[in-house]
Amino acid sequence: MKYSPILLLFFLITCQTYSPWKSEWKQKDGIEVFYAAVSAKASAQAIESGSLAMRRTTCVNATNLLSTSPKLTNILLEQESVELTETEMKDLARLISAHKIKPKQDSCQSEEGGFFLSSPAWENCQCLYTIEYPGGRAQFRKDLVQVK
Repeated sequence: MKYSPILLLFFLITCQTYSPWKSEWKQKDGIEVFYAAVSAKASAQAIESGSLAMRRTTCVNATNLLSTSPKLTNILLEQESVELTETEMKDLARLISAHKIKPKQDSCQSEEGGFFLSSPAWENCQCLYTIEYPGGRAQFRKDLVQVK
C-alpha cells in the first residue's frame, strides 16, 4: 500500500495540533465531576538537556504541584465567576479540605507540537485533573453561599 506524500504530511501536521483543554463541570459515570485544566512548564535543566523524557516528566510533575487545593479552589471559583475575600477563601478552603477531595490526573498533553528533531514539545504542558466534589456543582455553589 502506497501513501501520497501530501496525505502523510497532512497526517503529521494534524497529529501535532494542540487544542487547549478548558476547566468545566461534566457528567462522568452518572456523577457531576469538575475537570480542571492545569498548565505548567518543564524545569530549566530539562529544557537545556534536550531530553524529551526529562521535559515531559518535569512538566507533568510541575502540574502535580500546581494541582494542590489552593490552585484548584481558584480554578473552581473562576468557573463560577466568584470573587471571595481572603477570609472567605480560607473558610472555603476549610470546607473543601473537610471533603477530603483528592484530584486525580486524567491526562496530559504538550502545549506545543513540533516535529521530531529539536522539538519544543513538553517544554510547556497541560494536564486535566478530575475533582469529584461531593454533591457536584450544586453543593459547591451551596458551599460558596455558606462562606459569603
